[in-house]
Amino acid sequence: ADDAPLAQLIVDETDRIRRLVDRMEAFSDDAVHDPVELNIHQVLDRVRALAANGVADGLALTENYDPSLPNVWGDEDQLIQVFLNLVKNAAEAAHARGDMRGAIQVTTAYRHGIRVKGIEGRAAQSAPIEIRVQDNGPGVPAKLKEHLFEPFVTTKTHGAGLGLALVAKIVAAHGGLIDFESEPGRTVFRVLLPVVPANVEEKRR
Repeated sequence: ADDAPLAQLIVDETDRIRRLVDRMEAFSDDAVHDPVELNIHQVLDRVRALAANGVADGLALTENYDPSLPNVWGDEDQLIQVFLNLVKNAAEAAHARGDMRGAIQVTTAYRHGIRVKGIEGRAAQSAPIEIRVQDNGPGVPAKLKEHLFEPFVTTKTHGAGLGLALVAKIVAAHGGLIDFESEPGRTVFRVLLPVVPANVEEKRR
């Protein structure tokens, strides 16, 4: 009985990955199909549960959330994958310290006035929801910084170099933006996402 919550988490995660794989072909056209209104903190809580029972075990994992954030517009399974990849990378970097002082912090905030240029002729749109994933690992090597979101680029000995490329693709398809800053002892990945479109808000009323 004590293991029931973890067993359910495994079942739910297996179902999510199956749905994600089923949609990969449709996703190849750089669109998000059937987006819904999402509370980004519920997405991040799911990621925390997965990370705390896996890659982030033994690390200090903290959150600093803005409780007043409006909802985002997107695909829940894909956004879970985005932040799971980012937290997994942060955990591996924090563990690399080797001193048992590794830490990850996830922060959310609202950034007024930020607009993201659309891809393939789409109009620019507001993307004020900011999610930051920070670790205190050794940092990204300087020679990789310009190419980090390209396929097959990785800092890991046995990595395939597809995780961040997929993250960037999903974020762009959501009309968002991802960037990062890194130095020894501090790496921050920042994701900006749009809020629920105005026409959806009007229909809801």
